[in-house]
Amino acid sequence: MDASSASPTDRAIATAQARLAAAPRDSQGLLDLARAFLQKVRETGDPTLYSKAGGILHDLARRTPDDLGVLVTQGTLDLALHRFGEARRVGRRAVRLFPDSPEARGVLVDADNELGLYAEAGAQTQAMADLRPDLASLSRASYARSAAVEAGGGGGGENVAYVQAQLGTLLLTSGDTSGAEAAYASAERSFPGFASARAGRAAVLVARGQPGQAADALEGVVRDQPLALYAIARGDDLAAARRPSEAADAYALVRVLERLFAANGVDVDLELALFDADHGGGPGALARARRGERARPSAFGHDVLAWALYRTGRLDEAARESDRALSLGSRDPLLNFHAAAISVARGDRAEAASRLGVVLAANPRMSAGSAADVAALAGRLGLPLPGPR
Repeated sequence: MDASSASPTDRAIATAQARLAAAPRDSQGLLDLARAFLQKVRETGDPTLYSKAGGILHDLARRTPDDLGVLVTQGTLDLALHRFGEARRVGRRAVRLFPDSPEARGVLVDADNELGLYAEAGAQTQAMADLRPDLASLSRASYARSAAVEAGGGGGGENVAYVQAQLGTLLLTSGDTSGAEAAYASAERSFPGFASARAGRAAVLVARGQPGQAADALEGVVRDQPLALYAIARGDDLAAARRPSEAADAYALVRVLERLFAANGVDVDLELALFDADHGGGPGALARARRGERARPSAFGHDVLAWALYRTGRLDEAARESDRALSLGSRDPLLNFHAAAISVARGDRAEAASRLGVVLAANPRMSAGSAADVAALAGRLGLPLPGPR
């Protein structure tokens, strides 16, 4: 590896490997390597590194089960693999052993949020911020409150870029395409080539009614960080741009990535259940959505299950799950569009109009795959469809 051109994460991997070459059982060297592998996954999307990190952590957990670094890194891996119940168990143990550790509380906050335990997550977030009000704690506070908070501090360019991209997504969700575009640009300045920011800029193009350009922008993102999320978005963009052959190729890649991530222990049931429900998955999508919601009973989990139930004609069940997804008053356009579609199917036009009004006021083109359905539903309900912003 050319040290002058290597990324900080590549240099961290090389340093840890050199340390282990001299002392193969060195605990700190092993922990540093596991951490660097997890950071590399964030940057590249390569799920095979999860297995490598997991093997290291399994060994360290047997040797030093009460080590803070091992517990936090294991919790981070569990979160990445969508093993949220296990992450919560590890986080609770870490907080019990190290109550003054913001990192331990961070694992617990993230697990609680994904499990729909929002009150518990809020309490832990406040405790985390009280201990150390830095980038990690304040970004979690912004997630819990769905409000953007800027914070300086350590963590490296990729971690700063991650928070800036999250800000962009929050702004885009609220309909502020210019603000979102600026936030994504800031993220790319913090970490050049950051895939989440590039994908965000593509989503801005979709919101502005340019799905073909969005698909072209995502081509490099999918190549550099092949995640199902990006492949699905690109397929939807291509379909909306009337490029069906390319869309079919993008959707085929989704299935390849599904197998790759499953082989490396990543639970993608909810993400793929939503994809299946939107693309004719039928009963299989519903079964997958039920599994995913049981493991991850968050607002997202309830929404995916609601949509799969709706797609299979189980409207009353769908309405109950949709109500759970929106129980905290979410203004997320996708969740509210799903609620509107379910409501109109059940004959409740007033509720449908109310929910769709949220979508139209924010971002009616939140995805290329749903934009046409949003427009059709607006027409059916007699609501004006705003033009691209």
